[in-house]
Amino acid sequence: MDKQVLMKMRQDWDERARENAGYYIRLTDQKTSDDREFYRSGEVNVANEIMPDMPSICAADRSRSPLDLAVLEIGCGVGRMTRMLARIFGHVTAVDVSKEMLVRAQVNLASLDNVTLVLGDGATLSSLADESHDFAFSFIVFQHIPSADVVASYCREVYRVLRPGSLFKLQVNGVIWERNESPDTWMGVSFSELDARRLCDESGFEWEASHGAGTQYFWLWFRKPKARDTN
Repeated sequence: MDKQVLMKMRQDWDERARENAGYYIRLTDQKTSDDREFYRSGEVNVANEIMPDMPSICAADRSRSPLDLAVLEIGCGVGRMTRMLARIFGHVTAVDVSKEMLVRAQVNLASLDNVTLVLGDGATLSSLADESHDFAFSFIVFQHIPSADVVASYCREVYRVLRPGSLFKLQVNGVIWERNESPDTWMGVSFSELDARRLCDESGFEWEASHGAGTQYFWLWFRKPKARDTN
């Protein structure tokens, strides 16, 4: 793994957090943001992108409630979606590469006792135990990563920390275009359907579904295989 790439990711997102965290997280045209509207947008994203998948998220054991589940959020920023996730699930592990983002998240999420904030290295989940989570989610994060190897590393790590049978729902950029400059920490790498299937296979997951190939919001559903019955 190129340490310079990971260092650049942290530096750039620290700088963006100091300048205007809400603007860079929501990708809005305005650099002013109302807190209530900011967190409401996170609630809407959770309602649109997670709640419809709840039967699939709980599929490993249909008797479980979401309140029984430990969830991993990759790229939590200042906690825009984390607040809502903490209302739905039993525990949320929220990871981000930016220390500056997490400083703000600590303040924003201080009243929640079921959230653990983790400063990641940008490519691994080394502080998290194997098979410790029941669902993993990432939105408008991987589209900013300038290296496909980093995205692949995250996927392998998510596979490691998920329990057998668990779902990983992630969004990547599916727009393939000719560009004059290399990917950076804003306009990151993109994935074709073939790239995404290869990413799934090489990470150990089973391909469950995809939606939005060729668009910015290319959604992927990866399933960690269930443990084999040895009896």
